Amino acid sequence: MNRIRTAVIALVVKAQTVTVFGYMGVISLLGVEALVVLLGFTTVLPIAIPFVLIAVAFAYFFRERLKTAWAFIRAKLKRA
Repeated sequence: MNRIRTAVIALVVKAQTVTVFGYMGVISLLGVEALVVLLGFTTVLPIAIPFVLIAVAFAYFFRERLKTAWAFIRAKLKRA
């Protein structure tokens, strides 16, 4: 029974960590005021809030990685 409880607790902690990273990404992408507006308009489907925020956060993190990769490629092309 303790192993099941430990596994459930670990799953909850990981899910909460992903949600926090999602909120952080959205706040840094949209800003706090836009996040409040986004959360205000989600009264129709409140269960979708974490999924929408995590999707926007992944878009933000992907954008940063793409920008870094593009700078690396441009530097490599200039050297060649």
